[in-house]
This record gives sequence, structure tokens and C-alpha cells, in this order.
Amino acid sequence: MFFSVLIYYTNKNTIPSDGRYTSTLFGSEKLSMEKNAPYCQSSCPVTGLPIEKLPHWNAYHAEAGYNASFAAIGPDIVYIQAITDNDTFLDYMDIDLFRTVCDDLEIKGRKVFVVFNFKHIRDIRYTYKKDFANLVYNWGTIFSVLVLYNVHPEIRTVVEGLSCICPDNARMLICDSYEDAIQRIIYYKSATDHEKSPDEEAESSYNASKKQFLGSLARICWLDLLDLPLKTPTSCGEFKPFFIALEEFRKDRHAKAGEHRQHISRIQQQGDQQLEHNKHLLNAKLDLYVKNSATYREEKASVTSSILAKEAELEQLATAAENDGCRLPRIYEQISCLRIEPEQKTRLLDECLALIETDAAAQQFRMELTEADRQFLSMLQQKHPSLSKKELRLCLLIKLRYNTKEIARETGFSVRGMETNRYRLHSKLGLKKHQSMKQYFASFQA
Repeated sequence: MFFSVLIYYTNKNTIPSDGRYTSTLFGSEKLSMEKNAPYCQSSCPVTGLPIEKLPHWNAYHAEAGYNASFAAIGPDIVYIQAITDNDTFLDYMDIDLFRTVCDDLEIKGRKVFVVFNFKHIRDIRYTYKKDFANLVYNWGTIFSVLVLYNVHPEIRTVVEGLSCICPDNARMLICDSYEDAIQRIIYYKSATDHEKSPDEEAESSYNASKKQFLGSLARICWLDLLDLPLKTPTSCGEFKPFFIALEEFRKDRHAKAGEHRQHISRIQQQGDQQLEHNKHLLNAKLDLYVKNSATYREEKASVTSSILAKEAELEQLATAAENDGCRLPRIYEQISCLRIEPEQKTRLLDECLALIETDAAAQQFRMELTEADRQFLSMLQQKHPSLSKKELRLCLLIKLRYNTKEIARETGFSVRGMETNRYRLHSKLGLKKHQSMKQYFASFQA
């Protein structure tokens, strides 16, 4: 239970509240309070009950610029006020702090009565209204009577609207002064739960219609209770058009809320369908990726096996070539050791040496060289001693009228790379732009 009675009082001469001073009545804490506020004294000036205030019964509201201060009057009355130098607004409810106060007072399970000084309050924000509606409808009965005083005329209708949505087991009243508020608390403490107060007995038809209208408006705007149709009171008379207009407003809000729910449902349905579609696409791509990965692995294994086979074949060929290349030097050494006529020995050694040079050239160019090719390479190397073996081979291929693509395929270069090599060779031979390397090499033969 939060509080039994909440009483608001309007500004009267009973409790003047202009000016401020620092009080040290409640422990060692220094608090800035309204001058002559009831809990700035050691006891209530109306009931004589003791007043208690603890240091942690405060909450500062930075945006609104006030300090929400709580005090206890006797065992079951909670006093609240917003301490500030300027007019301000209520931004949200200090529900947790109120529960702390009730726990400190050990009044859980008993009726709680609340007095709220509304001095300096000039507006009530929507968040506060939602908090109040949530408090009285979702938190259970937290107070028995809530009395507000010093309520400014410009927000009185809003406050009355709040009071109209209170459940049957809680009352919210508006009074003019602190003394009136405490007197109401005293009355409701002694009254039975279903006994009507003098104000309720004297309530006019106008006030009853006004209360019902404000309550219906508050339920529609603050609680979003749009399903319950309004019942136009038979005694409302001239105010009947207002109830009819409010019922039409409720219907429109209800229809708009239904359209909004349908719109959200369509968006959610479209989102679910798109999500399912994206899942199918993702699964299809994943399956394709797995399939391609398996294919790529098989192709990689096949290519790797082929490369290994080719490497083994090349290694065998290299070994055979190396063995063949080693035979001629051994024959040359054997001839040089023979005891034969010098002229015959010299002739055999020269022929063997020529075979060795021819074999070396053939290995270098990977082709069978003719006598004319060997003479061409010998003359070219004599005239251009700076040419490398690769450049000599390129000159021979050009002389034999191989085109660029064929030479690139033979040497392992790209066509563009071979074109670059031919351009560099042309410059290295010292030829002019209009001179052809084929014609130049043909001049060697002539």
C-alpha cells in the first residue's frame, strides 16, 4: 500500500510559504525548506503529531530544477513538497523513494495517507500522468487518501482529471490549505471505507458530470482504454454534446489504433517473409559453395598429381641428358690417354671437342643445331660479346624466322613480355629503328 489519502491544498493564509530558510530540525541534515512549512517544526501545528524527516528522503529532479522532499507526520501520514525557488513542473513520480519512506516507517499493510503541497507547480508532464495511471492501476492500492493543496488554478482541471481515474478503494482530494488537508485526513481516518464524505454528499449534478467527463478523458488519453464505450449520464443535460463528442473521439482513437496494429502486423509479416526468403537464398549459396569447394578440391588434386608426374618425367629426362653429357668428356679424356700418332690423336680430340661444344649448345637452346647455326652464333658472339645466352638463343630463333608468339611459347614468356625482350635486344644490337633484326642476321650468313 502506497498511501491512503492524497490531499492537495491551495494557497491560503493558514500556512504562509513565501521566503525560505535553512532548518536543522531533523538530525544534522541542513535542508532548504519553505518558511513555516509544517515539517519545519517538531510537531504538526494541526494535530500535534510528531514530524520525522530522514536525510535520504529526498530526490533531486535536475530537468525540473526542484528537490522532492518527504516527511512523516505521525505514524501513517506522508508529507511531500517540491522545494524550489521558481515555478516548475512535475516530470515523473518518485515511486521508489515513496516506498523507501513507507518501509522506513514500517507501515506496510496499513492505510497510508498522503499530503502533497503543490506550491510552485504550474504543469504536469505526460510522463508523470502515465506514472500516476500505472501506479493506481498496475501497482495495486498504494494509498487510501491523497490530498493536494496549493493547487494553481491553471492546472486544477488536470489534477481533477487525475483524481477521476483513482480506483474505488483510493481517494484523491483537492483542498485550499494545509489545515484543510489535515482535517480531511482526520475525517477519513475515522470514517468507514464506504462512507461518503460531506463533499460527496453535497456533490451537484454539474460536478458529477464534470467528474465523469474528466475521468473518461483521462482513461482514453493516459490509459489507452479505448475498447470500453462511454456511457452518457442521463443527468448531464446541456453537457450531453461533450460526452457524444468524446465518444466519437474514443471510436476514432480505437479505429486508428486498430489500423496501426494491422500496419505493424503487415510490416512484421513482410519482414518474416523477407527473412525466410533470405534464408533460402543463403542456404542455396552455401550449398553451391560447398559443391564448388568439393569440385575445386578434386581439380586441385588432379592438377597436383599431373604436376608431380611431369616433374618426375622432367627429372628423368634431366638425368638422362646429364648422363649423355658426361659421356663425351670421358671419351675426350680416354682419347687424350691413348698412345697413338700425334696427328691422329689431335684430329680425334678436335672432333670430340666439337661434339662437346655442339652438345652444350643444343642443351642451351633445346634444339638440334646445324653447322650453319653454330657458325652464326660464333660470329654473333664475336661481334656482340655482351649478349647473354638467352639473348643469343632469341637471336637464333629470330634468324630462323620464328614469330613472336612461337618464340614466347618456346621460351615460356608471355607475348607482351617477349615483345619487350625483342625491343631491348634491338637496342642492344645497336640497330636503328628502320633496321630489321632478320635482315641484320641474314647479313651474317652472306
